[in-house]
Amino acid sequence: MSALLATVVDTKALLETAAASLIAGIGVTLAFSIALWGSVRFLEERRDGHVLAAGFGLFVSVAGFAVCVAAIVFGLIVMTSK
Repeated sequence: MSALLATVVDTKALLETAAASLIAGIGVTLAFSIALWGSVRFLEERRDGHVLAAGFGLFVSVAGFAVCVAAIVFGLIVMTSK
């Protein structure tokens, strides 16, 4: 019976999937939180009239959202290729 279970459950693939999902989950969450931080920073600095700091906040926001979109596209490509 244990030999049958060993062939049904691929432990290595299961651990790889769990590790990849953990890393992706933390990475996308971090990227989205950085994007939100940049958006808030942009709005606050623009309101206060600090153009350079507002530009930096806008750059951080766009970069964070771009990372989130790239992660979603990458995930879709991986899911459809297997």
